[in-house]
Amino acid sequence: MSMNSSINIAMIIKLFAILPLSFLLEGVFRKLLARMQNRVGPSILQPFYDGFKLFKKSKNDSRGQKNIFFKLFPFLYFLASYSLFLFLLGAVYFHLDFIFFIYMIMVTSLIYILLGLVSNSPFGTIGSMREMLLNICYDVVFMICILTIFVYSGVLTIKEFTQNLLIIKLPLAGLCMITVAIIETRILGFDVEGTEPEIISGIYTEYSGKDLFFIESANHVRLLFCIILLTKFLFNPVGILSFIIVFSLLFFIIAFSRMISAKPRTDQTFNLLVILLLFSVIEFIRIHFLVW
Repeated sequence: MSMNSSINIAMIIKLFAILPLSFLLEGVFRKLLARMQNRVGPSILQPFYDGFKLFKKSKNDSRGQKNIFFKLFPFLYFLASYSLFLFLLGAVYFHLDFIFFIYMIMVTSLIYILLGLVSNSPFGTIGSMREMLLNICYDVVFMICILTIFVYSGVLTIKEFTQNLLIIKLPLAGLCMITVAIIETRILGFDVEGTEPEIISGIYTEYSGKDLFFIESANHVRLLFCIILLTKFLFNPVGILSFIIVFSLLFFIIAFSRMISAKPRTDQTFNLLVILLLFSVIEFIRIHFLVW
């Protein structure tokens, strides 16, 4: 077997492992959160049980079932979230691919917003409006931070990225990316589009069965994606052991933020994002002058 074929097989295994790893990570997340709150918590395999049960269930008679977009968008959201790993893991790479990578992150967020709008439900629409208000800021912050990292690194593809410990060299960008990653994964209290303490699920209200399975799976995948993204771009540890240590540390920080977060109003979250947007712009301007 040639070296190229071995690399391809290894990449295929990694891509297929994303979904079960994301479900396992969600199970560990729930268990860790329960232990922080002095509870026993569910089994770490509970997300697998939930996913299997949702996939088997038939759809409810929903307002939006006659709408083709209502049927299509949950799978598109899952597919878009999954496809982000093609760039992050280096399965797909080309000149200036990080720009397309940023575009895909924004498209994924847009599809998530449209999930509520196409459901023909007032609750889904309200959830989408809340998410849209925040999306205006946090996707822009993410975009500026990634651009800052690549301008500072001087590379043109994600695969060529080799900078280490950018969290120290670009502290404002690192702070913004970690905060936005928490918001991207919709950790309480930034889950303003459909918060856990509320009875209505916001964007998800009209979804059930396989559609809800794809949405929940995409959310689990995004949690794994955000932590790997932070690990690679802010630390880029050398070796598997170092990667696991940094990954676990970031995972603990996100879980801890979930435990201590209060439920803010939408305008409070928006104000925080405006401050992060300002920090990210300041960091970009600072690095721009240093580079040039």
